[in-house]
Amino acid sequence: MKRLHIIFLFFITALVFQSCSTDVDLFADGEEYTIVYAMLNPGLDTNYVKITKSFTGNANENALNYDLSNYDYKLDVRLVNKRHNDTIILDTVSVYKPYDPNTPFYSDCQQLYYYTTHKLQDGDTYQLIIKKRDGTIISSEVKIISEFVFASYINNTISFESNVSNQSNQIRWRYDDISATHAAYYEAIGYFHYKQLNPGSTDTMYYSMKWNMGTGTYEELITDMYLHTTHIPSDFYSQLNSDVNIINNSPQGVKRYFGNFEVVITAVGEELYDYMLANNSSSAIQDTPEYSNIENGIGLMSSRFILSKNFTINQLTRKNLSNNYPEWGFVYEP
Repeated sequence: MKRLHIIFLFFITALVFQSCSTDVDLFADGEEYTIVYAMLNPGLDTNYVKITKSFTGNANENALNYDLSNYDYKLDVRLVNKRHNDTIILDTVSVYKPYDPNTPFYSDCQQLYYYTTHKLQDGDTYQLIIKKRDGTIISSEVKIISEFVFASYINNTISFESNVSNQSNQIRWRYDDISATHAAYYEAIGYFHYKQLNPGSTDTMYYSMKWNMGTGTYEELITDMYLHTTHIPSDFYSQLNSDVNIINNSPQGVKRYFGNFEVVITAVGEELYDYMLANNSSSAIQDTPEYSNIENGIGLMSSRFILSKNFTINQLTRKNLSNNYPEWGFVYEP
């Protein structure tokens, strides 16, 4: 394999989004680069920043060598709230992140992260300042997007019947503060959780059916103070009909028991949205562009917020699913 100077070897997920995989793999020849990845979330108790460095060598042989891509000393890492001029000094922690492309920072090895337990204030701009031993400064800044809440739902139930007229074809959420800092992009994912007991087995297994329920920018999704995605309720049955577990693991006599229907809204800031737009370029006259918003380094710093809610599937949908699709084995319990 060609010897490369590898300057970016981590992944942005979904996460970032739940449904899309956005790998970040940038390569270049030359000097050492500091590589930064941060997704600052005002809804979390702890926020992490991953900082590594480039190395020269054979990617097949050296990509998994922890020492080559990490600094052998503790960097001076700070977050400065530019509105209040408050400085947060980040500490370090070594954490094992198992391979899971649906979560941020996965590396499948013991990895050093910089972190803070200070609650980040939405709407405020934070500057990340990294100082190396030789005095080099790497920096970036991001405005933290605001938290939001789900709109009220009657009895916290959800229906997948087209004849139920309680706005069952919309997932709705809103900002409590009219001055909130809106996200650039939103994605709604539904997860139908259920338990399964196969004939002859004493072990109950847990499964989830994933349903992409809509995406869009703030301008595309806002109506009458609410943001919303729209779906066809009866598509719930179509999604189940194409679910891998339903297709491949439905022996005669299987019993399945209803769990909750979980809705997850993921919102991301302008920096990550810009990265998505740049790297989804379909231009035939240029390579996929490389995007970075790290000054004197390379990588990505942005903001995101994730909100989830569990709904109870209403009795009519439960009854219809049990009666109309007996081959799936869902048990109707009034």
